[in-house]
Formats: sequence, C-alpha cells, structure tokens
Amino acid sequence: MRWWQLRKRDADLQRELQLAIELEEEALRENGMSAEEARYAARRAFGNTTLIREQTHEAWGSAAFERLLQDARYALRQLWRSPGFSIVAMLTLALGIGATTAIFTLVYDVMLRPLPFSQPDRLVTLEEKVAEWSNLYPTLPVSANHFTFWQQHNRSFDSMAVMQQAAVPLGGGGRPLQVEALMATPGIFSVLQVQPDQGRGFTVDEAQEGQGYVAVLTYDLWRKQFGGDPNILGKTILLDGFSYKVIGVMPQSFHMPSIHTMNTIGSSNRPLPIGILLPLAFSKERLAEEMGDLNYFGLARLKPGVSIAAANADLDALQHTISTQLAADDKATLSAAIAPFQEKLVGDNRKPLLILLAAVVGLLLVGCVNVTNLLLSRAVGQKRQMAVAAALGASRAELVRMAIRETTVLAVLGGGLGVLLAAGIVPAMQRYLPAALDFRGPVHLDWAGVGCALLLAMLATLAAGATPAFMVSRTAPQEVLHSDSRLSSESSGSRRARRVLVGIEAAVSVTLVLLTGLLTASLAKLMAVDRGFTTERTITATVELPSESYDDSQHRAAFYREVLGRIARLPGVEHAAFTSVVPLAGDRWGDTARIAGDNHPAMQLPLESFRSISPEYFTTIHLRLIRGETFSEDDWGKNKALVSEKTARTLWPGKDPLGQQFSRGDPATEKPFTVVGVVADARTISLAQPDPMLIYVPYWYRCEPTAGLVVRTHQDLSEMADAIRQSIWSVDRGVPVPTVRALGGIVADSVANRRFEMDLLLLFAVSALFLAGLGIYGVLTYSVSQRYREMGLRLALGAQRASLYGLVLRDGLVPVAIGAAAGVAVAFASARMVSGLLFQVSPYDPVLSAGAVGVLLVIGAMACLLPARRAAGVEPMQALRTE
Repeated sequence: MRWWQLRKRDADLQRELQLAIELEEEALRENGMSAEEARYAARRAFGNTTLIREQTHEAWGSAAFERLLQDARYALRQLWRSPGFSIVAMLTLALGIGATTAIFTLVYDVMLRPLPFSQPDRLVTLEEKVAEWSNLYPTLPVSANHFTFWQQHNRSFDSMAVMQQAAVPLGGGGRPLQVEALMATPGIFSVLQVQPDQGRGFTVDEAQEGQGYVAVLTYDLWRKQFGGDPNILGKTILLDGFSYKVIGVMPQSFHMPSIHTMNTIGSSNRPLPIGILLPLAFSKERLAEEMGDLNYFGLARLKPGVSIAAANADLDALQHTISTQLAADDKATLSAAIAPFQEKLVGDNRKPLLILLAAVVGLLLVGCVNVTNLLLSRAVGQKRQMAVAAALGASRAELVRMAIRETTVLAVLGGGLGVLLAAGIVPAMQRYLPAALDFRGPVHLDWAGVGCALLLAMLATLAAGATPAFMVSRTAPQEVLHSDSRLSSESSGSRRARRVLVGIEAAVSVTLVLLTGLLTASLAKLMAVDRGFTTERTITATVELPSESYDDSQHRAAFYREVLGRIARLPGVEHAAFTSVVPLAGDRWGDTARIAGDNHPAMQLPLESFRSISPEYFTTIHLRLIRGETFSEDDWGKNKALVSEKTARTLWPGKDPLGQQFSRGDPATEKPFTVVGVVADARTISLAQPDPMLIYVPYWYRCEPTAGLVVRTHQDLSEMADAIRQSIWSVDRGVPVPTVRALGGIVADSVANRRFEMDLLLLFAVSALFLAGLGIYGVLTYSVSQRYREMGLRLALGAQRASLYGLVLRDGLVPVAIGAAAGVAVAFASARMVSGLLFQVSPYDPVLSAGAVGVLLVIGAMACLLPARRAAGVEPMQALRTE
C-alpha cells in the first residue's frame, strides 16, 4: 500500500472513530448517565480502535522509511553509472567543506572562543605609555612602582596582578629539565578566578623577598614529571638552584597563555607551555631599584559594569599623579593602555586571520558554484524523464523529490568526506601554527563551522538539483517532450546562467591568486632584504644560568668566558660569541644615553636598544664594522662601546663619533662609555624594518642570567649542537641548554606568521584554479554536446574546423576574462586591508595583477581545449542524421 493511501486511510479512520464516539456518548446520556460518565463509557467502548490507529501509523512510518531507502538506493545506482561526475562533485564538496571548516576552527579558536576563565570579557591587559618614547615603543610593560600605586588607589578593578615569564632549570646536577615559569603577584588567582585543584595558591606574605620559596604546579607538569604523585603537597623541589615547597596543583583545565607573544620587548621564540607558578616578590629595596624600569606584564579584572574606557580614564588620572611626583630629571608624560586580554593575545594577527577566512569562504563558494554548474548540466538532461512523470500525473512535490534524491545523497557523501578531511587538516595545521597563534593549546574541530559549511553546500546542491523540476512544473509536459531532442540547441537563458556561474568562479579564483601572489612577492622581498648579518654555517644556543649559583655579574661573566674558551677549541669552530639577545629573537634592554654636555631631563633623552656582547660577536655573524675597532678580552673591566650608524648620526650629528663619550645614568656617579667603533645598521630585531638606535657594550659590563651563544663553524650543525652542549656541561652540568638551533631557523621563525598565511592562501588559490578549470571544462563539454547538430551544420555549410575551435574558446574564455577583471577590481577595492601585510610590494602591482589574470586564462584555455577538439571533430553527415 502506498504511503499516501495509508495516510488517507488513517484520516478516514479518525473521522469514523470520532463520529462513533459522539453517537455512543449521546445514546448513553439519553439512558440517564451523566455527561462525564457517558463520555468515559463511550471512549472505553471504542478503545479497540486505538490499536487500529497505531497499526496504521506504524505502517505509514514503515512505508516512509522504505520510500527513503528506495530513493537512496536509486540515487546511488544513478551516481554509480556516472562515476566521473560523482567523484568530481563529491571531491569538490569535500575540499570546500574540509578547508572551510579547518580555517573556521582556527579563526574561532584564536579570535572568538572565550578564554577558559570565568567571565573572560572582564579580563584586560595593562600597559604604560611614555609620550617621550612613543616613537620607539608605542606601549611598554608595567613598572612595579606604578602597579603598586594603582593597586592602592584605582576604583575600576576587582583585582590586579603583574607577572614575568622565564625558563628556569628544574632539578639539580646532571642535565636539569627546563620548565617555563610564570612569576606573578598573588592577585593572579583572583584575576583569573581560578584556584588550585589541590592545595592552595601563594599568599601576600609569601610574595615577600626571601619568603616566597613556594611553588604551584600545573596539572601537566605534575603528571609528566612527578607521575601524578598524590603526596606532592609539602614536598621540596629544586628550581633555579633554590629549594621550593610545592603548595598546590592547578586544575587540569587551567591553561595560561604565554605572555611572551604579547610583550613588546620580549623574546619572539616559541616558548614552552607554562609549567609552574611562582610568587613575584617586591621588597622596598627592589622597588627603589626599579623606580624607572618597565618590566612586567599587567593583567586585571574589571569590576562589574565598568567599561574599558572608564578604567583607562581612571588609570590615566593615576598616571598623571605619578608624573607630578617624579623628580625634575625623570619628568615624563605617562598614560595607560588597557585592552581586552583576548584581543591582546590575537594582536596583529586579526587581519590575516580574517583574510584567510574570507579566502576559504571564497574557495567554498567556488566549490558550490562548480557543483551547481555540474548538476545543472546533468539535470537539464533529465527534463525528459520528469516530463514523462508529469504527463503520467506526478505532482510538483513528486517531481522535486525525483530531482533532489541524487543531489541529497551527493551532498551527504561529499559533506561526510569534507568532515573527515577537516578532522585531518586541523591537527596537521596545529603542528605548523606560528608561536603567535599557538596560545590555546590543542585546537579541536569546531562543529559549528562544520554545520555552517554543510548547510551551505547542501543548499547549493539541493537548489541546483530542484531547478529542473520547477522548470518542468511551469511548462506543459508536451512542450518539454516535443523540444527535447538533439535537433534543439541549448536555450540562451540556460547558457547565460552557466556563463554567469563561470564568471563568479573566475572572479573568486583570480582574487585568491592575486592575493597569494602579493604575499609571496612580499615574503620573497622580506627574506631577500639586506639583514646586515649572515646566517650561513651559524648555530645558536640559549643558556639559562641558575640564580642560586650565579647570583651576580662577576660569576656569570666568568662562566661565559670559560665556555667561550672551550668552544673556540672545538674542531671546526671559526668564531664564537655571547650576546644578550640572539638576532631576530626579540629586544630586551632599552635605555637612554646622555652625551657629554647634554643637560636635558632623562626622559627627554633619546632611547636606544642596548646589546651586551663578547668581542667576537661582529666577526661571528659578519656584522660589518665601518670605522674604529672592537674591544677584546684584554679590555676586561673597561667601559668601551660600539654604536650603530643611526646612533652615531643622531647623538653626534656632523661629528666624528670615535672617542666620544656617553653615560647611561648620572655622569657624576657612573663611569662613562667611550665609543671605539661604528657598526653598520642592521635588522636584528625585525626583518620588516631597520633596527632603532643600537649600542653595543662588553658582556662583562652587564651579565644577565640568560644569554645567547652564537657559533660559526664549517662542521655539520647537528654534530656541533651536541658538542656545544657538552662544552657547556663540562663547565657546569647544572646549567640547562634549552634550545640549540641554526641561526637561519631563527630567521625563518621571525617570518613564520607570514609564511603560514602565504602557504594557506597558496593552497586555496591552487584549489580554486583547479575547481575553476574543472567548472569551465564541464560547462563547455555540456554546451558542445547540446550544440552537436549546430556544429555539424556549420561544417556542412563550409565552416573551417579552426573556426569551431575559436567558437568554443570564445564561449569559454569570455566569461572567464570578465570574471577575472571583476576579481582584480575586488582585489584593488580591498587593497587597504591587504597593504598592511605587504613588504615593499604595492597592492596595485600591475605585473602581479597581469600575472594572476594570465594564470587564470591559461587554466581556462587548457580547460577549453578538449571540448573544442571534440567540437572540431564532429562528422557533418552523422550530426545531421542524429535525432
């Protein structure tokens, strides 16, 4: 029994049942029953009809399910008969859905998904602005003194904290493990609204100088390094050479993003995940020493109902008060900069991520348009089948069902493949994420993105599949059957619709190709820019000295000197040097320089970046010495310095800088530096722009616990890496060496964001070109088949086969050319958004624009050749006889 017959039977039974119940109820009431009793008795009397209704509903549902299975089997058989069409359509949908879902997952994870803290919209970062230094540093980390004043007088925050992040050695002797430690004031727990899952957090009393030897472990460190010891609380661990008592373990869900990626003057290296939390202690002596230092990352939680603008105004007022209390020599114009925590984490990556999202949506659009074109070409050939069904009495709903059963199965299969593809892309993409985007931990597939991509693909395929049904339902079946023969050519409306779709594909494709070309040219220019130093055969290592063993500059300098001596004696080593910051690994030490006779207040002096180096640093990285000389180990203890060209021009315009003197602090109390050489300007902080003013001082003047070792060798770098570690451990086995890598790798990491964006765009552009070529080929193949007799007639009337080539190429390339022009216009219209990502490349570059159009035209011409060859190969007599 058909489903509509079952449905009619059910409706008839319901009407008959209701009538019988009403008649029985009326009879019972006439026999003296109350209305309530009569209603109850009548319904009991006809209770057996419920079984009939249930059986009818069950049969109806079974028939509907059987109908769905029948449609699915029929659709699969039809798709199996056209394997080429089916495979191309499914792979096209899978590519669009998989790529879109993967990129949406990345964008959502980085920009949109709330941070894993309570009320994350109230978390804000705190920074300072010094107007006199804004040309070099628009924003700066927080001063400990200013933070203390803010804590006491602000009216906008529930809680505040400042912190620093550093790699510290865990354990002693042998080869200690390097862990990333977050040193924070006790307010960190109330700011983040998270408490240890075991034990407790540190208190204000424990955050005092000499009192804070307590530690809180993260869950991952506790599990991996301590085996999840349930008795870990109260135990002592050796950290940075000091004994710390474990007082807590954070919950498994706790994940604190690295603050290195947000610190203006921090390292740009990829940091390890934060493994341990330590109290940051400020004694009165330390606060006095750091009066003018800006070293800390600030984080705060807004009070309910307080906006960022109001909080910024509150801190600006406090900054003004601090400014008025500064000594005359330290006068500065201070203000505050407050930003949402998540926005600060994303930083400058917001625009590239949005461009990637737009690009992948464009790829999905090309895929949907391509599938729509293929389905339209296939579905027009099914008009006769639907017209026959309509002539035999099929309704419009039945026609639509016939039309979309194949496309539904196609969309489900393509969508399923797309989800599987996305599930493979997301973890692979995670491995190549640059450090600035990898602050969330593991990235998981976003099902909202999957749903959106599937919905769009389903709508496109279903709409394309249902179109022929609506065309037939608006036309008399006789007309369709009469016109459906090989004697008739494709209608102009159908041809125009497919040309528009090809034009859309071309426009999106050329936009992606042009954008990819711009970013590729930009990256090529960036990598080819004159860095001022070389990376060939050069290896670097970061050395972290334990604070307990090396608590002053004298011990640190002695260690560095001994290590340099041992490495210099290694086979294959040409030069070796220490530096406070490895090239392109950040900028850590900024300070003022006062030349002799300059009486300006300290805050009005120019700000320079300082580098602490050993004598062979310039020779090791081939940084050119223009004039003068460098210092040597024989100058131990002397205050000699070298300056960059820019520093020399700024501090001593029109004068010979050699022999000039400057001081960092008060000339009356600090021994001045004597300039002994001028070094060429370079790009050691960022490849995208020249270094600011740089001053190089001997490493014995200021020895930090963290330093970079640079070694030039003609040996294999992997063998040299182990030799460097052994040389360091031969001096002290308690010193960890966290990273040993080629200097070229650090240069590559400095452009990791740009390379990641370019690689993804290149993948999208190639995919879009492939899909566009496939779409052009499909449309022209169908068009040639529809115009088979016309081609034969042209040849019979004397047309040359070359003219048929031209006809098909013109039909195929005209919409491609129009779409390409539209794509270039779209790319030019979005130039402002793209220009900030480019280096020495104009977004209106005519060569790249012409190249993008040319690539698309070549792909289009290649897609046109096979259909054109088929058209030119038509036999006139056979075509004229074809009916």
